[in-house]
Parts: sequence; structure tokens; C-alpha cells
Amino acid sequence: MTRNIETKHLPEVIRAHGRDMTNKVVAITGTTSGTGYVCARELARKGATVILLNRKSERAQDSLQRLQEEVPDGRFEAIDCDLQLFDSVRQAVDAVKSRHQVLDVLVNNAGVMALKDTATADGYDVQMQTNVLSHFLLTKELFPLMLNSEQARIVNHSSGARLGGPLGTGIF
Repeated sequence: MTRNIETKHLPEVIRAHGRDMTNKVVAITGTTSGTGYVCARELARKGATVILLNRKSERAQDSLQRLQEEVPDGRFEAIDCDLQLFDSVRQAVDAVKSRHQVLDVLVNNAGVMALKDTATADGYDVQMQTNVLSHFLLTKELFPLMLNSEQARIVNHSSGARLGGPLGTGIF
């Protein structure tokens, strides 16, 4: 089930602050929905090659197909990357490095929330590994490619849902 969430201010933000991304390479985690999906779509529209780092799933395949339909001239590369497994993150890094000499932007997109307090195969809390530790590992391992870019950027998307307070508002 896919919900189309209206992005009221996106066209104006892109017009006022957007830049041409032709010949830029961008890697984004979590592009199957929400901010990750919109980020991938809009960067492809701006000309970037967009590397989609998602857990292998039908949902990931469906989102790739939707992105290709919405941006027919877009350049998308799907690479399996399960943030709940450090080995999967390392394999994704190897795949990116085998295909690209430069990474201009890394978007560490918000991961999971409101899961039971369980451990990953690596022994860490599932939310902590997915949302923080694996993004740190990904950034560390891809950083050498970013040093080859003239103006590399790291963008960390996050959510206030885990901050506490009433209804996850972050109000303490």
C-alpha cells in the first residue's frame, strides 16, 4: 500500500535552493517511501546518479520501478543494503566502490522506529544499529570516495519519533 503524501512546499524549495546535479553521484539509504523516496526522485530529476541502498525486498523493487516511471531519464542503481547487518553494509560499500570513484552526496535516511527491544545478529539494539551504527559504518567506509568530490556532502535525515514526550513530540 502506497500513500501519496502531498509535498506542499517542495516545488518552491527546489526552485529557490536547488542546484544542477548532473554528473553527481548520490547514495541514499531507505528509499522505499517517505523522505528517502522523495529525495531519490528529486535528485534524479536534477540529473544525479542515485544509488538506492535498501534491504532486499519486494518493496525495494516496487519503489525502484515507481522511481523509474516517475523519472524515465533518471539514473538509478539499486544496491542491497540491510542496515541491521554490518556484513550487508560492508558488501554494499564494496559494490559502491566497485562502480564509482567519487561519491558527491551520502544521505543517511531515517531508519526504523517503535520496534521491540531486540538485538540484531551483530548483538546491538535493532533501532540503534539501523538508525545510527550502520549509518556511521557506511559513512566511514564511503568517506574515501567523498574525498574525491569537489564539494561532498553528508546529509542525515532523522525523526523525532524516538525523542520521548507525549506522542513522540520531543516535548519533555
